[in-house]
Amino acid sequence: MQIKVLTYNLFWWNLFDLRGGGDAGKLVAANTAPQPFDFMGFQECEDVVAVLRDGGLLPEYAYIKGDHALALAYRSAAWELIASSTDLVAEDMRVQWYGVRGLLWGRFRNKENGKTVFFATHHGPLPLNSGGKCGWQATAFNIMRVIAQTAQEGDALFLVGDFNADLNTGTLKQLDSRFHRIFSGKAFGGIDHIFSSCSGANVIDTRSYGNGGSDHDALGAVVEV
Repeated sequence: MQIKVLTYNLFWWNLFDLRGGGDAGKLVAANTAPQPFDFMGFQECEDVVAVLRDGGLLPEYAYIKGDHALALAYRSAAWELIASSTDLVAEDMRVQWYGVRGLLWGRFRNKENGKTVFFATHHGPLPLNSGGKCGWQATAFNIMRVIAQTAQEGDALFLVGDFNADLNTGTLKQLDSRFHRIFSGKAFGGIDHIFSSCSGANVIDTRSYGNGGSDHDALGAVVEV
């Protein structure tokens, strides 16, 4: 089956707190046709309900409010939630400290065929490309540790987010060695990424949908699993 995923950093303090939300929710909704998103991962998201409501998507999507301004949404007609949590994986350096950084994940079962998916969203530590307080080795290791301890055999894996790390960093090189990177954005030198299972899934489509007023583009991919 085909699975469509989204990652989107919403630039919340500016786009929502100062400017009332812009077109973020409408941008997501405009790209649900002809194929709807199965899973959406948001960063800098203080209120995922507002995003879905702005796009008229609340009737179709359930959601998970994670810690550290992370959120997930999933198409509730097709998927049921098995388990979910937010796990700490990094911390900002003192010179640019906004707090600790998490990995919000969920395991889901398809209601029609029983197949399972592990989907996670991450917002990486600052400063940009540093790997945070403990460096890129620790950040990459902690992300992989959480997935190894919580995903189950047979899960199709998806890891998305604003990693605050471009392709030249140790964090991305380490993740590239363990997962199949489907797509990367261009904002801030390319710090938004979508990964799938390391076996190399059949990628049907990848695209950038524009920013909707954020300082990051919303990125999407369709993968056959």
